Amino acid sequence: MAQRSTTTMQATAPALEKVPVAARRAAISVSQIYREIRNGKIGPLVKVGARSSAVPAESVDAWIAARIAEATNKNGGEKIGGAA
Repeated sequence: MAQRSTTTMQATAPALEKVPVAARRAAISVSQIYREIRNGKIGPLVKVGARSSAVPAESVDAWIAARIAEATNKNGGEKIGGAA
């Protein structure tokens, strides 16, 4: 019987993150996450229960990558806080 290696798969399955978890990962407040969702920068907001919402992890990843790119472009591609 042939074995399939799961370590060679690069694609990740879609995932949802609860709003407070996404806020912690993005290093912003829960209120700011909701502002970013309202402005269309993160999201969409997905109801996962009567009193629970989540956002796609991919949208949080993209938001974080955009903030890093912004910081890099503002500093001419130099690392922030690096030794000379």
